[in-house]
Amino acid sequence: MSSEANGTPQYLVAPPARARNTLVGTSFASALVLMYFGALIAIYLSERADVLRSGGTWIPSGTSIMLAAPSVVLWTLLFSIGTIQWAVYSTARNDRRHLLLALGLTALFGVAVINQFFFMFRQMALEIDGGSKMAPLTYTILGSFLAAVVAALIFLLVAGIRSLSGETTKPNTPLIVSAAFYWDSLVLIYFIIWLAIFVTK
Repeated sequence: MSSEANGTPQYLVAPPARARNTLVGTSFASALVLMYFGALIAIYLSERADVLRSGGTWIPSGTSIMLAAPSVVLWTLLFSIGTIQWAVYSTARNDRRHLLLALGLTALFGVAVINQFFFMFRQMALEIDGGSKMAPLTYTILGSFLAAVVAALIFLLVAGIRSLSGETTKPNTPLIVSAAFYWDSLVLIYFIIWLAIFVTK
């Protein structure tokens, strides 16, 4: 389409397609989080191997590392993969009601994970000043994961608020996909934590 001004043809140029900055940024952030936890778990495994190689005891006396509660957390996170992908499916189909329901259920799973973590802390009875290297490393890894889950819940809250605005949910699809990508990366991270700390103890 063109028009003339002062005898010179003027052309209306469509604006460039908006880059998916949110998805790209979330991908980089998720990669950094994966590297951070990878480094922590590598330190944990290295320290444990050194202690066991020297004939020492890695788990302090009086500490209970049970598998039941961490496994419940794992199953909770695995179920949440379905709800967050349901949110992605709903936003692409402009189904606001099911989108908000899916985000709410995912957030509920996240709150359940946080609650279960505090139960695990009480169950372990791990004293951080007991002279064991396991205590500070375990609390650092699990505490960092709790912080990551809280960040994910804030991400879901922002996505839910944004989904309430506008006539259609489709413009918010990159935001929902980004939230799902970050959430799924946390599920992978916890699976590695579950194996490293609670299974191969």
